[in-house]
Amino acid sequence: MVILLEKWVRPLLIVHAVSAAVLVAAATHHIVCLRGYFRREFGRYKGERRFALIAAVAYCITFVIGNLLYPTYKVRVRAEFFDNPAAIAEEVRLRQEQTKVTTPSPQSSLPSLSPIARLFDIKEHWVALGCAASLLLLLLSRLAHPREEPRTLLLYLGLALFAGGTAWWGAIVGLITASFRSVGTL
Repeated sequence: MVILLEKWVRPLLIVHAVSAAVLVAAATHHIVCLRGYFRREFGRYKGERRFALIAAVAYCITFVIGNLLYPTYKVRVRAEFFDNPAAIAEEVRLRQEQTKVTTPSPQSSLPSLSPIARLFDIKEHWVALGCAASLLLLLLSRLAHPREEPRTLLLYLGLALFAGGTAWWGAIVGLITASFRSVGTL
């Protein structure tokens, strides 16, 4: 079976991870720059707007690359491993054989990895919402920034926290998923 971009999955996964790191850093810095806004202190205005731009661009890049990786993940990780107890049992058997463990572990004690796959799917939905929030935040930072339009302050802060929170959530769940099996494994 040929999957879209499967031969490019390793380099794409590396670029995805780097862009996710930039996203988490920019979204976090953006939130830190907002800390004086409730007191109407806008001294970090220019830097804060720059981080809104960097976070939005990084969110879009990370999201697009993640969607390019998704077909390979869906087939090679989710279907062939996470949702396949026989594959998990075979991996446990091979690891035991490799470490010369002679007592076989019973099939019934094998963990189900389907919850990890479902967690990843939930993460994908939240990240899509975070990407939209990041783009809306970028638009607000250019057209109705709380410095010029004080009525947008709560919306602005809420969007920043939501975008940053979903960026962190996406990165953590992505790392958890990859710790079990990534798209680039044999």
